[in-house]
Amino acid sequence: MINLFNVPEFTVSEFSRAIKRTVEDAFGYVRIKGEISGFKRAASGHLYFNLKDENSVLSAVCFRGLAALVDFEIGDGLQVCAFGRITTYEGRSNYQIIVEKLEIAGIGAILEMIEKRRQKLLAEGLFDEIHKKPIPFFSKIIGVITSSSGAVIEDIKHRIEARCGTHLMIYSSAVQGEKAVFEIISGIRFFNALKKNRPDVLIIARGGGSFEDLLAFNDENLVREVFKSEIPVISAVGHETDTTLIDYVADLRAPTPTAAAELATPVLFDLKSRLNFFKEKLEFLPQSFLENRFIHLNNLRKYLIDPKKLFEQIAEKLRNLQISNQLILAKINAEKQRTDFVFECLRSRVDARLREEKTALENLGKFLKSNHYREILKRGFALVKDEKGKLISSITEAKVKEKITIEMSDGEAQLVVRKS
Repeated sequence: MINLFNVPEFTVSEFSRAIKRTVEDAFGYVRIKGEISGFKRAASGHLYFNLKDENSVLSAVCFRGLAALVDFEIGDGLQVCAFGRITTYEGRSNYQIIVEKLEIAGIGAILEMIEKRRQKLLAEGLFDEIHKKPIPFFSKIIGVITSSSGAVIEDIKHRIEARCGTHLMIYSSAVQGEKAVFEIISGIRFFNALKKNRPDVLIIARGGGSFEDLLAFNDENLVREVFKSEIPVISAVGHETDTTLIDYVADLRAPTPTAAAELATPVLFDLKSRLNFFKEKLEFLPQSFLENRFIHLNNLRKYLIDPKKLFEQIAEKLRNLQISNQLILAKINAEKQRTDFVFECLRSRVDARLREEKTALENLGKFLKSNHYREILKRGFALVKDEKGKLISSITEAKVKEKITIEMSDGEAQLVVRKS
């Protein structure tokens, strides 16, 4: 039989405080799955709702600062997982969960949310082709945003080195989990803010993974940051069959990180072929210009009057007419004088034109000769090449202890870089 004298006695407030301590100490932080009902968004920005299942209901509140981080539409009937602290209200002996993080529960609900987000961004024009920036044929610097550990970054490095050896700048970022969105956005902003050594193209990459692993790349804030990037962006997330929202907004989508490296760089052979084409074109231009000038001069000769032929025609005409009248002779003399005058005018004009063309050709020849790269070397300039014969145009391209070749007007010299 219970001894009533040994049963502890509490006031209502004491008992409420005891319950509060017991509940909050026993549970602390919890993760609760349920359906939202009675949802209200207060003018203050706080969210008030219930979490329920088929048997029970739990009150919940999410305060303004954390509510602003929820990136999906909340409403009655939505299945969610709420992470937070269990607290009690002594005045009414009620308990509730203070929500610090809210997630959609179930892949079906997540897919529905992503599709609604895609339709929204599509309607805003973020995926329109008119906004796509061209990927440079040859990038001096490529920025890569991915995890600094793992196979992805190594695959990208090896592929780029095998094709043309472009310089890489790597921004280490989480590629899944809570930090991924923030760190990837930070990487995009970091590269775009650079004033010096700014990449010509960005690659956002991660390897394959589960649907949940790739959720960060469906984040609306990340999609908008990719859209705002002034640097062209190549997305390379997951495998070829994986599609995320940044694939739609990126300037180019690559099926794999390795493919992204190939799309961002030309094959060295293709680059050399293109350079040889321009070289041949530059060498042909001066010769073609001179040939066109000579053809033009030959065409001018057609318009010159042959004085000898003109005199023969006049003499033949005089012989045929056998004119003895002095007046006619005077007219003939006048005609001869006029002809002489016309001839002298034509000859002086042609001579002047020929002198002008000759001077122009000589000046052009001098210009072409003075701008030949060997003539430039005579003025004190030099060509600097690395061990592979590649031109070095910046001190940042020279590596310590690397042998370099200096080509001057009268020969070459080989040096070793001590510091850069």
